[in-house]
Amino acid sequence: MSGAFPPGRSTSFFRYNRFLIMGEFLFRAALILYIIGVIHSAAAFVTKRIALVKVALAVVTAAFVFHTLFLVYRGVEKSFFPPVGLRDSLAFFAWAVTLCLLIAYARYRVRALGLFLLPLVTVLLLSTVFIKNSPIPEMLRSSWVYFHSTLLLLAYGMLFVAFVAAVLYLFQEKELKSKRLETFFDRLPSLQTLDELFQRFLLWGFFFMTAGLVVGTVWAEQQWEEGWHGDPKVIAASVTWGIYLILLYLRLTAGWRGKRAALMSLAGFLSILFTLLGVGYFGGLHKF
Repeated sequence: MSGAFPPGRSTSFFRYNRFLIMGEFLFRAALILYIIGVIHSAAAFVTKRIALVKVALAVVTAAFVFHTLFLVYRGVEKSFFPPVGLRDSLAFFAWAVTLCLLIAYARYRVRALGLFLLPLVTVLLLSTVFIKNSPIPEMLRSSWVYFHSTLLLLAYGMLFVAFVAAVLYLFQEKELKSKRLETFFDRLPSLQTLDELFQRFLLWGFFFMTAGLVVGTVWAEQQWEEGWHGDPKVIAASVTWGIYLILLYLRLTAGWRGKRAALMSLAGFLSILFTLLGVGYFGGLHKF
């Protein structure tokens, strides 16, 4: 038949198509379930119905499973671990936030977390649709990147949870001081629980970020060209680390919480987003 594939090539072609279809199915399933999770989390917050919280938790857990399988498929497709390049980094960051959400809920039972965390997860995952795949630079085909990128993205997920916990603490504290217990009082746990949630995820997030930056520094010293210290992304990541170092220091020495902690957590998370999304426009060695 004219134009037909040779037997071996035809088989490989159809296998590859089936592979792409499966990856697309996993992505869409995760995205749709996250959207359903956002809706149910909002409904649970408004109505205070425990049944809706359980449904939201089950849906998000299912979304997380599909999301994990999608990342695995991406890794197999590229023959490399996903978090390299903006598209895969955002997908993995969304996965990290969901993982932290499930861990935080299992430990602290803060039902409102889903309402504040899941919209970001949904936006991050949806945004990957509009970002083109990019080839992996040869300099990144190193075992170092597994630890460097993974540790940093997990840290960013933890620090976002810390920021949300600080904001919820602020809302609850304000309502308690005003003695108008309307919106948040019976929808959020105690200030002590929110404060502990903030501190735990701040500490672990800072630890993972420090480890990721140390790995990146050792890797750059061994394999990268000279001048990497002045790379815009390196500078931005260092500034982010410095913000959280100051926050952690003031938290442990001066007992920072409430409004001051929330504002500084916001500054840190905005710095994270700039490091991930904005700093690439300034060029440098990080072409990803």
